[in-house]
Amino acid sequence: MELRLLRYLVAIVDAGSMTRASTAIGVAQPSLSRQLRQLELELGVELFARERGRLRLTSAGHRFLPHARDLVARADAAVALMHGLAEGQALRLTLLAPETTVADVIAPFLATQGPDDPTILVREALPSEVFAEVAAGRADLGISSGSPPAELASRSVARFPVYAYVRRDHPLATGTTVELSELEPWPLILLDDAHGTRRLFDATLAAEGLRYRMAFEAPVPQVAQALAAAGRGIAIVTDDPRYDLHPLPILVRGEPLRIALVGAWAADHFAAPAIERWVAALAAFAARWQEPATA
Repeated sequence: MELRLLRYLVAIVDAGSMTRASTAIGVAQPSLSRQLRQLELELGVELFARERGRLRLTSAGHRFLPHARDLVARADAAVALMHGLAEGQALRLTLLAPETTVADVIAPFLATQGPDDPTILVREALPSEVFAEVAAGRADLGISSGSPPAELASRSVARFPVYAYVRRDHPLATGTTVELSELEPWPLILLDDAHGTRRLFDATLAAEGLRYRMAFEAPVPQVAQALAAAGRGIAIVTDDPRYDLHPLPILVRGEPLRIALVGAWAADHFAAPAIERWVAALAAFAARWQEPATA
């Protein structure tokens, strides 16, 4: 199947008619019509129903069109990449990550990058949405907790400790760590279940046969810490401490409770090797400071 034929298909759909598409792409209408028929013969289906001189996408056409657009977009991106490299421009990638990951991991790493490193355009998304967006082709790379879909390539970035944040005058503030079982009597401020930290915490308590007292459910980690600073409970989060709170790494039978951070991208992405190198560099950067933070 020739990419040129897919471009013609997309042009016809976008223009709304064969005549307007012919003018837009500079191909004679009879030739454009023959090319469309060739594509239909290759696919073995009719993409358009021809009604009174007008073209209307068939159900098969509607099913095929997103794939055609995706292939054309990938080809254009690959060409743009090569032109950019030829002109000395760095690779440009769109990255999705949760807000806390952006603030505590991605942004500090980007500050160490140079002009020859890939240009990373960062967008925030809920942890539960990151990998689905990458799988749908709406971002080049995702960094989040949880397991990415099997069709994505991935690698571990880091395993960060989960903290219980308490005020300095809290009875638990005299310690340097806290066992999960010690949190049972206290009111907790938890993130909602769109966050991997909450899902991990719930699953771990269930596995240990423990329960917790819910004081508040916060939408973002900063709000959870703010409520803890106001004396409303103990915040269970992974981000850096704020509001002069005392961080207590949570232990489960003496072992730190950690959440895995994973990078994922399309295995057939035109820049997959460069993405993998960038994620590996991010993992090396994270390894240099995640252990001291735990201690």
